[in-house]
Amino acid sequence: MPKSERQKLKTLYVAKYFLDYSDENHPITAGDIADYLSTEYGITAERRSIYRDIATLRDEFGLEIVGTKGGRYRLLSRQFHLDDLRLLAECVHAAKFISAAKAKELVETIGELCSRYQAEQLQQEVFLPDRVKTTQRGTLNIISTIRAAMVERQDGKPHTPQKISFKYLKYDLDHILAQIEKHNGQLYKVSPFQMLINEGNYYLLAFDDKSQELRTYRIDRMKDVNVIDEAREGEEAFAEIDMKTYVRRVFSMFNGEHRRVTMCFSKELLDTAVERFGTGADIFYISASENQFTVSTDVSISNQFFGWICGLGDLVKILSPVDVVERFKAYLAQLQAIYE
Repeated sequence: MPKSERQKLKTLYVAKYFLDYSDENHPITAGDIADYLSTEYGITAERRSIYRDIATLRDEFGLEIVGTKGGRYRLLSRQFHLDDLRLLAECVHAAKFISAAKAKELVETIGELCSRYQAEQLQQEVFLPDRVKTTQRGTLNIISTIRAAMVERQDGKPHTPQKISFKYLKYDLDHILAQIEKHNGQLYKVSPFQMLINEGNYYLLAFDDKSQELRTYRIDRMKDVNVIDEAREGEEAFAEIDMKTYVRRVFSMFNGEHRRVTMCFSKELLDTAVERFGTGADIFYISASENQFTVSTDVSISNQFFGWICGLGDLVKILSPVDVVERFKAYLAQLQAIYE
């Protein structure tokens, strides 16, 4: 670009320098800006003209630039506060379905919304030693493909939601560091309806062609995802479910026979119970004594549910129905037998 053209853009370059190098903890001077303009763009600028640029950016464009003693200036506000960006960065790092490399790349992109010093903080501050990240690449592209299959309007025109096909991955003791194709690479064909996030993992709720029922799939375990030129099926099955109840039942207690269960908890576990079962209109919390309360709710009866009950020890007891109590006793006897 000719020098004269760059000169016309000088005010924008000054704004860029503030955005990149200044925040509440990093003041800059007119001299710093002059050196930057000269080094990066070959623009010679007097301090007076830089002061005028700063006034324009502050008065006409609303940048909150504050001057201090010694001719030092700080950019105090941006479109996003640093705390907001920290939260976004933490969410990216916490998401198991995003690979470590992709998470780093996304946080670098988030860092473009703050100063370079603050961007360095974003990369250094998040540390999740126990977070198992996916090794699957291209998860975000898979999500885009699924969304494309589900849309009901495309390019401003009505679009019939379509099915997708994919291969599913699993861990194997002989391949513990990388996942292998499940069922020898069998091709799954499903009708996608809803994507869900639970405990850092991304799931797809879809109507399975083979079983003719709704199932959930981990998106980071899907491979070779393609949109099929077949109209989506399972609309009636999807319309019949209540999403909040479904998510609570499937993710909180895993799959199993759906039953209404009444349990007695110690009152110190009220937060635990509410976080697990929610506060829907079909869930009943009743005080049973000074130190106990009961919960009546729908759960999926499974070993995972019984294991969760065991984890709470003598602070919880299943009261009814009787057959579920008996199944829990059998589960405990089976566990005890392992250690005899």
